[in-house]
Parts: sequence; structure tokens; C-alpha cells
Amino acid sequence: MRRRALLASALTAASAVTAGCSAVASRTEHTNPVVHTSDNPRDDERYLEFQQDNTEFATVGVDPRFTPLPAHFHTWISHTEDTELQSLTQRFVALGGDGTPPQLSLQGPFMGDSKPHPSVSLFRDGRATVVEVHRFGELANETVFIDFPVIQWPESAPRLVVESTVELAQPGLLDRTHVLEGQLEFEFNAETEGSD
Repeated sequence: MRRRALLASALTAASAVTAGCSAVASRTEHTNPVVHTSDNPRDDERYLEFQQDNTEFATVGVDPRFTPLPAHFHTWISHTEDTELQSLTQRFVALGGDGTPPQLSLQGPFMGDSKPHPSVSLFRDGRATVVEVHRFGELANETVFIDFPVIQWPESAPRLVVESTVELAQPGLLDRTHVLEGQLEFEFNAETEGSD
């Protein structure tokens, strides 16, 4: 997976400050990201690009590995230096199969001696496997990479939908929060080697 480095871009924040008045919380929702695919034809990576004031400020990508069924889902989140990751929710849904959710496990970057440790949950919700990162710890300022090995893929499911919700905060601007929402879709050959 190739790293994506985002140059820090100065986000213009229009804020009116009035003497004697308290600051008003600001929450901006971004629900129409641009979907990009990898330039490498041998790579199935896709990512969501979010913009603020016509400037790229965050991307959320998934790089699946098919052999031929899904074997790994590599997720990554990059963002400008003036933002911090607050939370991540990703729903992995297998479509066209027997209706069961994919069985995933979790690897990195949540390991090592660095503190505070990120807080992560991995659970099933109906047809989806859901990962929630409630706290990123010292990784909040970094480009984050997470690997989800696939333990079992639902039989005959040829499509994957990954729904992502990311919350970013801008320190220094009181209660300024960005909520990023989007989804990526992947198709592949769901026939296993033992299929007739």
C-alpha cells in the first residue's frame, strides 16, 4: 500500500468574535466525497477524498487483497496537520451472499508501548462487521493504517461495501468538528477453488 502524504493546508475558518459573547460550537458534515481508484491496474485500492474550501484535507482509503476471495482489508486515513482524528466507524458488508457478515480480525497500528493506547471495538451488527475507534491516542495526529485480516468470507458473496464515518477536530478553534461520511464498493470473483 502506498502512503499518501497530505501537505498541511491552511483551512480558513470564518469566525465572528464578539466581546462578551461565548464561542458557538461548529460541526460540519461532509457527505459527498470524491471516489478515486488506484492508478496501478494491479491494485484494487479505492479512497474517498474530502475537501474544505476547495482544498483536500482528508482521505479515507481501503486497499483490499483478493486471493481470489478477500484476504485482507487495509484501511488508511490521512488528514491535514491542523486536524486530529477523534473517531472512526467502518461497516464492512458482504452483498449477494448468504446474508452473514464477514468475519474479520484486527492488526496494527494498535500495538506497541506508546500511550495512551487507542480504544477499539470490533463486533457484528446484522449483515455488517463493524469497527469503531473511540480514541486514537498519540496516533490522532498521524496518518493511520489498520489491517483487517479476513477470517471467513460469506459464501458466494461477490460484492463488498465499506461505509466509513470519520470525526476530525481542529484544535485551537473551539469545538470545531468535521464529520466525514462516504462508502466504497468492490466487486470480485466469489467462486472458491472448490466450487463446481
